[in-house]
Amino acid sequence: MKKLLLIPIFLYSLTFQAQFNEDAPWMESIKTKKAKSSNPVTFKEIITAFDSYWETRDPNVRGSGYKPFKRWENHWKNYVKEDGTLPTAAEIWNTTLEAKQAKSSLADLSNWISLGPSDFTNRSTSYLNIGRVNAIIVDPNNPNIYYAGAPAGGIWKSTDSGLTWIPLGDKLPQIGVSGIAIDYNNSNIIYIATGDDDGGDTSSVGVLKSIDGGLTWNSTGLNALISPSSMNDIYISPSDSNTLWVATNNGVYKTINGGDTWTNTNITAGLNIKDIKLKPENSNIIYAVTNDAFYVSNNGGTSFGLSGSGLPASSSRLVLDV
Repeated sequence: MKKLLLIPIFLYSLTFQAQFNEDAPWMESIKTKKAKSSNPVTFKEIITAFDSYWETRDPNVRGSGYKPFKRWENHWKNYVKEDGTLPTAAEIWNTTLEAKQAKSSLADLSNWISLGPSDFTNRSTSYLNIGRVNAIIVDPNNPNIYYAGAPAGGIWKSTDSGLTWIPLGDKLPQIGVSGIAIDYNNSNIIYIATGDDDGGDTSSVGVLKSIDGGLTWNSTGLNALISPSSMNDIYISPSDSNTLWVATNNGVYKTINGGDTWTNTNITAGLNIKDIKLKPENSNIIYAVTNDAFYVSNNGGTSFGLSGSGLPASSSRLVLDV
């Protein structure tokens, strides 16, 4: 039997196109081009804009965004199409499904086992080999069942309060998960907001839904063909489990029929929502934030309005709790 020493990380996934941070300062020229032309932006144009911006700046400044962009560039340079653009999430989704179908007759003869290490606690190098977790939720009807979502490692389930875990999405073409919601009337109904809302390791293919406790997943009305490229928190209304909201980089989307159809609440066209929260015991009031602004809805997320003043305009990311 083969043996392999593995650095413990979450499962690697084929990543989809992640629109690089549109709020980054070097993207200003790209925004201007998009506003004036319907032609798609090419990978080379993004790289040129980035290189031009950094000609007179220090890339070693902490938090400047230089290193994350270079990682993004190094990955996506392998996916550039003949016309110079990057593939859409739908294109990679469909291509992966086709490849999966073509290989379905092949037998898996691998027999690898993990030999560790597994001692994560207080290990000086632990930050080098532990994958990120974007979401974790407890089954509202069974406190021993947990679900966790990783930005490039899928959704995982534990039935023993976190002692052991099994993966639920390894066979999905996209396994990034940034938000999880469980129907309190039926724990077998689970929704996941796909993609990586932070580092862009995976791009969203919409909201997926399971009706069998995560064994199988299907697309909803917000899918690979029409989904924003990033989404994070997803919530179920405490008064109607068919009503959900999901925060995306193109506003907040709402469904009132269990995900069959979704509407964009249009806080502002293209507004990148970093976080949303429902007011406890009153889901008609919903809070939302962008990088530097705070919004409130008083009508169940049908519309939002800018609220308050005093937040620093230079904020790079706001998050909420209630």
